[in-house]
Amino acid sequence: MQLARCRRANISVEMALVSTFVLMPVVAGGADFLQLIAAKAKLNAAMPAFYAFAWNNPGSASNVSQLAGILSIINQQSGPPVTFPDGLATAATSYRPAVSYGCSVPPSTAQTMQASPCPAADTQAEYVTYHVVSNVVVSLPLPFGLSAPTLLGVSGQVQVQ
Repeated sequence: MQLARCRRANISVEMALVSTFVLMPVVAGGADFLQLIAAKAKLNAAMPAFYAFAWNNPGSASNVSQLAGILSIINQQSGPPVTFPDGLATAATSYRPAVSYGCSVPPSTAQTMQASPCPAADTQAEYVTYHVVSNVVVSLPLPFGLSAPTLLGVSGQVQVQ
């Protein structure tokens, strides 16, 4: 009879050890993983918002103060904040969306990309490239060489003209 009680006590101690050293890190790691997924979802939501802004406002598609307003609306959702690459979520002076030009000589439709506007005889297409990042701080060390905090980023290019 006493031997049976001792075995039950051993199982209780073993379960306490297993829950402490195995289950708690699994639960905490799952929460960190969900935080990474939420940050990536916010980043992926930012790009279509920037695209819609660029298509509706081609003349101000690279206006950083208006882009910062879009970011502030996106950051009202829960999760890690989405910022410009320089870390500023407000009107930044150091971040500027990259503007490039696709030039083609009619009747050809093949474009050559360049940083300056096209010559007058060429057909010009204007592109704006956006880049936003989110810095996610996780509580546990991450496997596969991921650093903590983890910097996630997304870039996208849209034709505005």
